[in-house]
Amino acid sequence: MNLQHVLSLRFAPTDQDYEMRDSLLYALSLGTGSDPLDADELPYVYEGQGGAPKVVPAQCMVLGWIPFWQGDPATGIDWKHLLHGEEHFQIHKPLPAAGRVRAQHHVAAVSDKGAGRGAVLQMDTKLYDRDSNELLATLQSMAFMRGDGGCGSSGTPAAPLAAIPDDAKPDAVMDIAQTRQAALLYRAVSRDWMPIHADPAIAREAGFEVPISHGLNNLGRACRAVLKHFAPGQPERLLSFGARFVAPGLPGDTVRVSMFRDGPARVRFRAEALERGVRLIDRGACELRP
Repeated sequence: MNLQHVLSLRFAPTDQDYEMRDSLLYALSLGTGSDPLDADELPYVYEGQGGAPKVVPAQCMVLGWIPFWQGDPATGIDWKHLLHGEEHFQIHKPLPAAGRVRAQHHVAAVSDKGAGRGAVLQMDTKLYDRDSNELLATLQSMAFMRGDGGCGSSGTPAAPLAAIPDDAKPDAVMDIAQTRQAALLYRAVSRDWMPIHADPAIAREAGFEVPISHGLNNLGRACRAVLKHFAPGQPERLLSFGARFVAPGLPGDTVRVSMFRDGPARVRFRAEALERGVRLIDRGACELRP
C-alpha cells in the first residue's frame, strides 16, 4: 500500500436516497420474517400494521456506501487479499424507513503489522439526514489488508474490543439459516459490489474455494438476534453495536448467535457457522437504552 497516497485521499460525500422497499429488503436479507407468523419480526418486513415498518439499526452499515476505491492502482493496495476485520456503529437517531442520507468518509488510521503480516486500515464514517443535517449514525470499519504489511502506520486506531471467555455460558442462542444464494442477495441489497462475494475465480485467487459471505451480513444477523431476545419490537433501544470478524462465512452456513448478558443494558455476542464448527464473529458488544 502507498501509505502517503492513501492518507491524502479526500472522499466526496456519498448521497443516497432509499425507500421503504430498501428497508424491507435489508431486513429480509438477514432472514427476518422466516416465520411469517412471528409478531416481533413481522413489522420489520411488512408495512401494513399502522405506519412505516420498523428498521433494523444495522441498516446504517449499508447506507451511503462508499464506492470501491481500494482497486485504484495508485493506492498500491493488494485488494484481492483485503478482508473486513471489524465493524462498529453508534446510533444517534433511529433510522427512518425511507429517507435521504449523506455519508462522509475518511481514513482514520493505518496499523502496520509488519512485512508478511498485513496491515489494518480504519475508515470512519458519519451518516447524516440530508434534509435536516441531523447526525444519524457514526461508524468505524477496520479492513485487514493481508497483502500490505510493511506499508507504515499512521493515526490512532479505535480501542480493541474485549474478549469473551471461551467457557462463558450464553443467556440466549439463536440459529439463523441461510440459502446458498444469500451473498448474491445481500450484495444487491447492500450495494457492496466486492467481487469476492460473487465471482468464483476472484474468490479462488484470494485463497477461498468459493465466494464468501459478507461479514456485515452476518453482523446484521447478530443484530437481528440481539433485538429478538433483548429488545423485541424495540429497535430504538439499540445505541451501539460492533464485533470482530474472525473467519469468513460461506453461503449456506447456519449462523448460530450466542448472546451473553453483561449488565442491565449491555449484551456481548459471538457467532459461528454451525455445520462447520467455525467461529465467524467474536468480541461482539451491544449497548441498549435501558
